[in-house]
Amino acid sequence: MNTQRLCVFPDTLPKDEILFPLVQFFAEAVYIAPAENDLPSKNELPPVAGDLLEQGLLRFHCPAPLGADQDRFLCLVKEMQQRPSDYAGLSLAGRLSRNEATESKNTIISAVRRQSSGTAEKSSTDEEQTSILWQARLVLKLGEIVERQEEEIRQSLRRISLRESSLLQALRNDQTTAAASADRPADSSRIRLRLKAWRNLITLGSQPLPASSFVTADRDAFEILMEESGAESQPVLSLSLPAVLAGGNHAEKRLAFRSAAAKLLEDLPASFDQKTWDVLLEQHYPAEEHGRCRLSLYCLPKVKVTPQVLLSGRVICILEPQA
Repeated sequence: MNTQRLCVFPDTLPKDEILFPLVQFFAEAVYIAPAENDLPSKNELPPVAGDLLEQGLLRFHCPAPLGADQDRFLCLVKEMQQRPSDYAGLSLAGRLSRNEATESKNTIISAVRRQSSGTAEKSSTDEEQTSILWQARLVLKLGEIVERQEEEIRQSLRRISLRESSLLQALRNDQTTAAASADRPADSSRIRLRLKAWRNLITLGSQPLPASSFVTADRDAFEILMEESGAESQPVLSLSLPAVLAGGNHAEKRLAFRSAAAKLLEDLPASFDQKTWDVLLEQHYPAEEHGRCRLSLYCLPKVKVTPQVLLSGRVICILEPQA
């Protein structure tokens, strides 16, 4: 089994609550990038992700580079950020029609059409693929924008709750209700669209993704992927991981733990000493301080890889709270 590299899906923005546990088991983390040269810097990432990026343990892979069309795409993304309400429904709509004749500069569809119009003539298949890739990039970028906005709302609500803890109980109740609404998970249709966009970039892109195990912290995304794979999954392993970063130098602690667990990781998948793993975990990351989450690993049988069946023969993992 490949414990060297993980690829998170369908997220494109690293989150410490996902990366921190996973990098205790995997050596390197990869996120799919919708466009090249549009990657977050260390200062734009949360602490663990920023440190991993600096150490070369977190990287971004762009399966379908834009090349000469990159500036046009980034301008469109900027417009989406400035006027998200104009694009929300359009970018998350269904498949684009390559035969649409009417263009409007304020629509995602016309933006995709304009992208193709200045290039040499293409076959209908090439044009359709170009449109699919553009839509995939835009769906993922819009997903990033929404994630950032939701996180800003959550942080603002937390700050308000801390500052206003002495106010009337009615006000506190209102804030609790608002916070619960902000933390509500995305609906399955939104997740399905993001997953489809993520998959299309990998499947149709010109830059193959290096061998990786695929990991998600989203139960809906995991179940949708399993459902769409068309193959019966085979359980491989389930193990505990630390859930919460608590004090100390997390880079040093990670190195110490992975060094102590190196033999266990080398033996996968032939054997795995669960008891020894749990003892090492408690020594390096006491449950009282770091809590626990669970990583479950499944393998899909090797069947023909198509755009509809992307991850055949790969290890698919889900990271969830400890049961």
